[in-house]
Amino acid sequence: MHNLARLAVRRAPFVILLWLAVIVGLNTAVPQLEDVIARDNTAFVPDSAASIAAYRHMDDAFGTGTTNSVVFVAGERPGGLTAADRQWFGELSQRIRAKDSDVTQVADLESEQIWKGTVSRDGEAVYLQVGFPGQVGTPQSAREIHELRETVDAQVPDGLSVAVTGPAATITDTQDTIEHDLGRITAITLVLIGIIVLLLYRSVATLAVILGFIGACLGAGRGIAATAGHLGWFHVSTFTASMLTAIVLGAATDYAIFLLSRFHELRREGFEPKDAAEIATRRVGSIIVGSAVTVVLATAAMGLAQIGFFNTVGPAIALAVTLSLFLSLSLLPAVIALIAPRGWLDPRPSRRDGAGWAGVAAYVVAQPAKVLALGLLPLILLASVFPLMDLGYDQRRVQPHDTESNVGYRLLADHYPANEVLADYVLITSDHDMRNARDIAAIEQAAASVARLHGVESVRTISRPLGTPIKQASLGYQMGVAGKRLGKASDQVSSGVNDASRLDRGASKLSDGAGQVASGASRAVDGADRLLAGANDLSSGISRLAAGADDAHAGSQRLRAGAARLADGLSDGLDNAQIAVDGLGMAYNALKTKSLTCNVDPACRKARDGIYQIWVGERDQLIPGLRDAVAGARAIASGSVDLETGLARIQAGLDKADAGAAQLRAGQATMADKLGDLSSGAGKVADGSRQVADGTGQIAGKMGELGSGLGDASAYLSKTAEATGDGSIGGFYLPPAAFNDKRFALARGLFMSKDGHSARMVVVGATDAFGNASLDRTRSLRTTTEDALSDGPLAGATVESAGMPSSLDDIRHLSTIDFRLVAAIALAVVLLVLLVLLRSIVAAVFLLGTVVLSYAAAMGLGTLVWQVLLDKPLDWSVPSVAFVVLAAVGADYNMLLIKRIHEESPDGSPAGVARALAVTGSVITAAGLIFAASVFAMMSGHVITLMQVGFTIGMGLLLDTFVVRTLVVPAFAALVGPRLWWPGAPKAH
Repeated sequence: MHNLARLAVRRAPFVILLWLAVIVGLNTAVPQLEDVIARDNTAFVPDSAASIAAYRHMDDAFGTGTTNSVVFVAGERPGGLTAADRQWFGELSQRIRAKDSDVTQVADLESEQIWKGTVSRDGEAVYLQVGFPGQVGTPQSAREIHELRETVDAQVPDGLSVAVTGPAATITDTQDTIEHDLGRITAITLVLIGIIVLLLYRSVATLAVILGFIGACLGAGRGIAATAGHLGWFHVSTFTASMLTAIVLGAATDYAIFLLSRFHELRREGFEPKDAAEIATRRVGSIIVGSAVTVVLATAAMGLAQIGFFNTVGPAIALAVTLSLFLSLSLLPAVIALIAPRGWLDPRPSRRDGAGWAGVAAYVVAQPAKVLALGLLPLILLASVFPLMDLGYDQRRVQPHDTESNVGYRLLADHYPANEVLADYVLITSDHDMRNARDIAAIEQAAASVARLHGVESVRTISRPLGTPIKQASLGYQMGVAGKRLGKASDQVSSGVNDASRLDRGASKLSDGAGQVASGASRAVDGADRLLAGANDLSSGISRLAAGADDAHAGSQRLRAGAARLADGLSDGLDNAQIAVDGLGMAYNALKTKSLTCNVDPACRKARDGIYQIWVGERDQLIPGLRDAVAGARAIASGSVDLETGLARIQAGLDKADAGAAQLRAGQATMADKLGDLSSGAGKVADGSRQVADGTGQIAGKMGELGSGLGDASAYLSKTAEATGDGSIGGFYLPPAAFNDKRFALARGLFMSKDGHSARMVVVGATDAFGNASLDRTRSLRTTTEDALSDGPLAGATVESAGMPSSLDDIRHLSTIDFRLVAAIALAVVLLVLLVLLRSIVAAVFLLGTVVLSYAAAMGLGTLVWQVLLDKPLDWSVPSVAFVVLAAVGADYNMLLIKRIHEESPDGSPAGVARALAVTGSVITAAGLIFAASVFAMMSGHVITLMQVGFTIGMGLLLDTFVVRTLVVPAFAALVGPRLWWPGAPKAH
């Protein structure tokens, strides 16, 4: 340090020219930092994150395999979209494909089905989905979105409002706003620094030196960061420039004030300007080195983080602060040595000569216990609010409400359900083709389980493409189908009953006719004697009568044969009906005793009860009736035998008529009458036989239809029972024929991959997609799906979740891990630097405790103001950034004070503590105010994240400056005395 200080002071012009050459070279040899950032495509969320991997797998299965971000072109026309609007959107999709070569997918709004699927229910809005290869948050993604917006803004129809929105557009708008605000923030920072420096030092030359040094550090820091990013040493992002600017401005200001203040002190003691510059550099150098090393190591640790916000910011800041350290130990002393001999940097006489700080110091050491309690109380009270902090992840709220992405969100919210374009995706990947009834039923069971989760609005998947299960696939619906088929068979049976009635009526007529035939035959026998007596009168007609008798004889034989065939037909019908009835009984018993789901499914129980009623009715009514009909036909057939015998006897009597022709003539009239009765009776028998035959034929046909219907119903129920026999898939069954249905084709393409190995569910939440409730639910989506699939045909399938809530949940998880890692390293670095600087365990541990308490108090104050009072939860990035700055940069003041206490009070004397506090009071106050002002300038931007970072860090620096450094540290040092330097031995001053 001694040689470096001597070289800087003795070779001031050379050192200044050398650094100017370095700074100019860094800013001209490589592109500017913004240009390097524009070429760096480091992902905001790492590829290893579960949601990113899931999205990539989903894109491989359903998309092009190259899509990494999706945006939406939302359109709205109050009163309803017009045909011209539809044509414009169709042409827009074609222009996007033609103009933007990086586009990976564009929805085809010219398709009738896709148009209807994306138009809002009120017909006033529509959105076009566009995919890009750029990772969300990268410059590539921002460039793609800017080009898309240029394409969309061309030739928009009058009255149609259009906005490009979506998560990728949200991040782009945030970055654009930060870039737009950066220049103003830097300008305001420099103005605030200038005002404070002028008020403190009342010297334009001092102001020029400080501002010039800050500008040199900022130029060198940006240049080295751009060079390193250009060479690929580390990655950079939009956040790199803003955070690097804020930290370098604050750190450089601290280093300049530390050195100038010690220089002024030495000049007041009478040292020559160059000697004062050299001595000040040697004495303050260790403090600056300790402070810078703390910042460098703490921010470098951010390079180990997984979130792009941290790993693209930390290394660049570390390198820039390292360069600022070298500049503060060489360039700044050289400038002081070159200008100071002219008297431009000499201190102005103090109006109070330090009396104010001397009074404060005297009070602190006089009542150290009281002052320590007074200082710790507000810190502890504020720190107690810290656990109430509920971090926010809503990137829409951190940017102005009028950004294009926010306008698009509001447009969609006015016409679509919440989170229409911010849904979760659950991806199910199996080792086999899932395009079968059992696997789809298992997916439906998983979807039903997910739909029951709190905060889920709807679930869309292959089994419920519109958010509700396919009606035709429910077991209740299919039992209804079976019931309708059985009902149709029942109607056929009822129709058969009418035919049976006709059969009964025909049989009755047949019986009446047979009775009349028998009566006529009996009368013919009674008149045989008279017939023989009148044979002479009928001799001329004997031949015709004999022939008629022969015909009657043959007719009676046909009657008997017909009656026998009738009995046989009825018997066959009886057998067929018995088979059908037995089938119904088997179907009822299967649903009653073998189906577990039918007992809990109301629709299935009703269908089973209907089968039972049909079965009992046929068993107890139809079958007995058919049996009676068969018996009746058999009786008729046996009655025909007596008729034939009687006719044979008539034939024999007629043979004898030749001998008694005279007697037959006398009885001719009587015989004619009797034969007339016989003819009439035979005609009735013939009519009845025909009706019996007709009825029997119709019953046989009905029995065939009944058997066919019952067979169809039995087969349908058997297939359904076989497919749904697995209790794990519930009451859902999609028949194989449905896969070929045109109405099912679109859903199949959206929710099932081409090879059938991947299926996805679209889960639309009822809560804010950026809110913690949605983030908490993402893990439940996976676990619920896995549990639902665990005991079915898809047990062991891989389940992943993607979408904005899943990505934010990954950010929450990874940022927590990153924070713990960076915080542990930062605290270890601070402790190590304090141990090396002070060689005291007590002092180092105590100061480390004040750093942690001061940070907790700052975060508690931020929570109280932003979350409780303003209802704007702190952004998730604020705690990590604030910790690094407050733990590393904020420790500067404690290091400066405790080092001076070690110099003034090595033996622990209260007087030495008071002197150290009085001497450093104005220095630390000036540094704290300037650094706080530089970060407070971030609140002049339009991004709430920067406002919160600026407020929290600024207030933390003020707490460090006016509470920790002014009250807590000196009071503790005065209270413990020489024990502060344990294990070192007390030394005399």
